[in-house]
Amino acid sequence: MELAKEYLQLAAPVFNIQTYCIHDGPGIRTTVFVKGCPLRCLWCANPESNTSSPQLLTYHEKCTGCGICAAACTQKAIHMELEGEKRFAVTDRSLCTSCGACTDKCPSQAREIAGKMTTVQECLDKILEDKLFLVSSGGGMTISGGEALSHPAFCEALLYACHENGISTAVESCSYGSRDAIDRIYRFVDLALLDIKHMDSAQHKRLTGVPNEQILENIQYICHSLGVPVCIRIPVIPGYNSDEANLEAAARFVKNNLKADVPIHLLPYHRLGLSKSESLGQQGADNIEVPDDSFMEKCRAVVENCGVSAKIGG
Repeated sequence: MELAKEYLQLAAPVFNIQTYCIHDGPGIRTTVFVKGCPLRCLWCANPESNTSSPQLLTYHEKCTGCGICAAACTQKAIHMELEGEKRFAVTDRSLCTSCGACTDKCPSQAREIAGKMTTVQECLDKILEDKLFLVSSGGGMTISGGEALSHPAFCEALLYACHENGISTAVESCSYGSRDAIDRIYRFVDLALLDIKHMDSAQHKRLTGVPNEQILENIQYICHSLGVPVCIRIPVIPGYNSDEANLEAAARFVKNNLKADVPIHLLPYHRLGLSKSESLGQQGADNIEVPDDSFMEKCRAVVENCGVSAKIGG
């Protein structure tokens, strides 16, 4: 396909463009986070990415209680309350439309809108600012989220635009999407970072909201039929998917169903998603322990004992 002018104007909800990343692929990377995901992982690190629509995040600790946001709110969704001697703003989310009027006025940056429609051209301009560093480090651009497969036209165009400008590409995905979306996106992908949350389909549905059969089939399709280099990533969530039986099952899947050089990256759970859930007015899973280095080394040993290359982080 030719990169016509209209392709550069395709837009999707993007909630962050992060520069100088050293994860989500080799080298230095610029990562574009799209909004909207078909999964609902209990431990989600980016809960602000779950829906495609803009969402209000509030940071209680930054609020000075000035009341400017309440005056700016056109929906009358904000009122002031006292907590001890501290005055702070409270938002009625049933009234809030995430219009951004309050965030524009807040002098202490205690309010933020996650997600805005962003064009391929806008993303590309940001990526090309750091082209020298991306190329010289062996890095590139990664699309993460959220889920790239939820926005196939936008991601197809952005990946193509990066290739046209000499930028290597990667996509981090849960692989839960249509074959048509996969075909459109992955012809312009140099590295597929594919998540496996759990090998048991019933447990996968309990933990993420969807079964895993389509995910595992799509991973094999990307690896073999499309011939894209694949890296499998497992978020290690103690008490949910970190047991030896599940890790062994994942390693056997990689060894028996993918190419011999496909590695597994074990990503230790962190609590950043919890604070984001609070900022969204949601309840996150607060009963998950953060695995220490010893725990992660044991997980790595389980995978390697099955004859599969493993790395902590990635």
